[in-house]
Amino acid sequence: MIDIQEKEIGNVVKAMEGIVSGKYVSTSLFEKIKNCTVPGPYEVDQDILPYVVVLPNSREEISEILKFANAQRKPVFVRGSGTSLSAHSRPHMPGIIINTHRMQDIAIFEEYGFFECGPGVTADKVAQELAIFNCFLPVWPGSRIVASMGGLIINNTSGHIVDACMGKPGDYVLALEVVLPNGDILETGSKGLRRIAGTDLTKFFIGSDGILGVVTKIRMRLVPQFKQAYGMAVFEHLTDLARGVQRLYTERHPAPLFMEMMAHDVAQTAYAIKGLEPPGGAILMFVETGFSKREATDKMTDALKVFEMEKAAKTCAISDLETWHKVWGAREVIGPYLMQQNGDIVKSAEVVGNLKDLVKFMEESVNFNKGLTILGGLKNYLYGHIGALTLHPSFLIPRVWDKEKKSQAVREVFQKEAELNLKYDTCGGEWGQLAARTAFFNKKYGDVGYGLIKSLKTAMDPNNILNPGILEGYR
Repeated sequence: MIDIQEKEIGNVVKAMEGIVSGKYVSTSLFEKIKNCTVPGPYEVDQDILPYVVVLPNSREEISEILKFANAQRKPVFVRGSGTSLSAHSRPHMPGIIINTHRMQDIAIFEEYGFFECGPGVTADKVAQELAIFNCFLPVWPGSRIVASMGGLIINNTSGHIVDACMGKPGDYVLALEVVLPNGDILETGSKGLRRIAGTDLTKFFIGSDGILGVVTKIRMRLVPQFKQAYGMAVFEHLTDLARGVQRLYTERHPAPLFMEMMAHDVAQTAYAIKGLEPPGGAILMFVETGFSKREATDKMTDALKVFEMEKAAKTCAISDLETWHKVWGAREVIGPYLMQQNGDIVKSAEVVGNLKDLVKFMEESVNFNKGLTILGGLKNYLYGHIGALTLHPSFLIPRVWDKEKKSQAVREVFQKEAELNLKYDTCGGEWGQLAARTAFFNKKYGDVGYGLIKSLKTAMDPNNILNPGILEGYR
């Protein structure tokens, strides 16, 4: 921890009040703790609390904050909604926290075919605005009601959306406005609908894990809304479910927009909360799309036939939207539903299989915690984005455990996650690749890969002011 005297803290606060209106500069203990809290069984230590929490409302204010931080060698941590599951938004030392919550502008430019938004606006709010124009936001995290657009873009996370259907959010980003670590302001991209070929500065920041700059504006292409059809299959055995998904892809059937799964016990819990009848097995739910309702329905019916060939105990189309929203809601927020059982804290892994070995991958995911010192004594609640070949072995960490035991459990999650992703030569597609995953990044890409990112960081942020600890893996 940096030894900073109370007078120095006062000078930092005074400087922030000179940049941002005083009402948006906070030193309250509540705001400090809130802006250090992240999902999972982490505790906020007194010695990592920030000096101050600042809520700027413009790129110019962020620029001045970063210039001050460089001059005074004070670390700056950027905070959106704090929903990162790899601890990106969890500082490991005191500093200045920039919270982007006030930067919530949304503007739709139909004549150009794109929209622009601030980094602090939630995905759900953007999606609602786009729906007015019959457009779809190609970003759908489970936390979309609170997840901020800035964090989603610097992670390049698709959430529930199947990459094989829609690609990644970055594929739709036309331009970014970014404040560099030294305070310089950069506008990337163009107003054209065609992505830039060759050297595209936008790509440096999409999926950058927050280490190269602060995104202050996002420009994305408008995506027309499509028709949807909904289906569900119930399987007695998870290996049959995996074979069904495997066949869907190897036989070149259209990739669904969403395809989610829950193991039998997980589905029972979620269905009971939603007031649905027990499904009677592991469930697979999916959404197919088309330019017409008929096209979407034909794709959905085709997929159901595939699952029937792989021993689905039951398949059905869901035509009633109210029923579909209950079924989808059962999966979408399953983490909080599990925590409702006894008030413990859910901690998930993100493991990704490859298509060839999907059945074996499913078996290993079922046995994720077998033989592990801490997790071995806990129940594995398995669910995930099976359409993206991604699963979330999840565990309820008892609140009564002491800090060290909780930390050990978290380390086991990430260590086992890394082991499986290395084995199947894959990477997580949701939570970013650094912070708690830096050790995995090193193993997968070696000293050359890690050294390349480190050199880029050093060139753009020689004082290591912006979000220190993410690249180093201190989170």
